[in-house]
Amino acid sequence: MPDQKSLEPTNAEAQSPASWSAPVFRDNVLGYVQDLMRNPENRVPPERVVLQLTQDPDFQTVLKSWESLNGADRVAAWKKVLALAEHHAREVLPACLMCGECCRMGSPTLHLEDLELLQKGAIPWEAVYTLRRGEPVHSPFKKDLFFLLDERIKVREKPGTTECLFLDGQTQRCRIYADRPLQCRAQACWDSAPAQDLSTQPYLTRRDIFKDVELVMDIMAEHDRRCRFDQLVAAFKEMEASKGATVDKVLHLLAYEEHFRTFMGEKLGIPDKELELVFGRSFVALLPLFGCAVKIEPDGTRVLVPDKGDTAGSSTS
Repeated sequence: MPDQKSLEPTNAEAQSPASWSAPVFRDNVLGYVQDLMRNPENRVPPERVVLQLTQDPDFQTVLKSWESLNGADRVAAWKKVLALAEHHAREVLPACLMCGECCRMGSPTLHLEDLELLQKGAIPWEAVYTLRRGEPVHSPFKKDLFFLLDERIKVREKPGTTECLFLDGQTQRCRIYADRPLQCRAQACWDSAPAQDLSTQPYLTRRDIFKDVELVMDIMAEHDRRCRFDQLVAAFKEMEASKGATVDKVLHLLAYEEHFRTFMGEKLGIPDKELELVFGRSFVALLPLFGCAVKIEPDGTRVLVPDKGDTAGSSTS
């Protein structure tokens, strides 16, 4: 009787499609597509190619018959699947398969045309927030960091992720697909040109939303004057140059900005969940950009500590 070691497949046998079970075959297909699409210049997500491949009738035939194939036929079938994968990687269908991959890469930035979606309630007000002028954001196309020359209104992402708030975690489908924003309608993982062309279309701003509410416009302007992002940057630079001696200036800015938004929010009856639309992200929320966070001591004193969480960067276009 052979010992246990002799019953285990050799490396050569384990690498051969002839010895694979159907689950191993499927895993290796996924791995092959991942390797195939690894080129950083390729914007088509591997998941898209996998979805297209697995819907191919020829692939489904191979998968269904895999367990009944002999070794030689499995090798031949594997070669056929490799050719199919390469074909689908080259010939991505120009149609949305609603795989959810684009939605996992980031939430949309709204354009002026999308204002109607907010006004009719298709997108709730608390589901969006403002990226203010001067804030750093990541381009979804080039992945580089740049500073906004004008503000943007953006759909929220799920906390700690880049996944759009409206992506259903169970079905992987958009919960507002029929009323999705302009950027989502232009999004095409097989061709980035339509989405990039949207940069010539007017973006939605708070001016468009609140232009008929003079009091809110005035208060937003005052907040922008007193609590600009470049003021926070300057305070951190001064703190760094002074080796921490001017940390109180940073803490004062944080406290003042927080008081401003909280006080005015209460006076105007603005729901807490909509404060980031009216005033943008708080200075405290932006601290991870500087590698910091605020810790409140038992006596109520606030101190800056190293941030160990996610960065506060957002993607936009």
